[in-house]
Amino acid sequence: MSKSTKWIVAALALSLAVNVFSIGFAIGKRVVGPRVNQMEGGPRPGDISSGGLNVRALGQYLSEEEKRAAGRLLADNRDFLRQNGRKLRQNEKQIRELLMAEEVDMETLSARIAEHEVLMRDTHLTMRRVILEFVATLDADTRRAVAADLFRRSHRGPDGPPRRRHNRPPPPDAF
Repeated sequence: MSKSTKWIVAALALSLAVNVFSIGFAIGKRVVGPRVNQMEGGPRPGDISSGGLNVRALGQYLSEEEKRAAGRLLADNRDFLRQNGRKLRQNEKQIRELLMAEEVDMETLSARIAEHEVLMRDTHLTMRRVILEFVATLDADTRRAVAADLFRRSHRGPDGPPRRRHNRPPPPDAF
């Protein structure tokens, strides 16, 4: 291989790496969304979350009877969640396959990304509505406590001190 051919191959490899990184970054930012920092009081990875509502955190405000009612509510929506979950996993598989192909079909990839966004939005908005309607049925004191903590995403509430998760001590200042 001549010296000029080596430079061309190196430039092509670098260009390919930059393109793959750019596409992966764009898809990650668009599909996965911004990562919520666990120390900022948002849902931990794996938590059930519906568009800013941390369902597990809501449970701390509920009585045993209310927890059972919430469980029934989620069970009533299990088919919807399961069906959308299957669609999301299938869509993610298709996106992964498109990205792993020798050449990326950008038109199909864009269509799959748009489909994924619609599925995510439909799932989150539907569950958010169901959860908020459930919260509206709670007694006034519980409803107020839930409402005060409902959409917090950062380590500080709108007017208050840093959030604490389940009476855990705050992290050391270095963090």
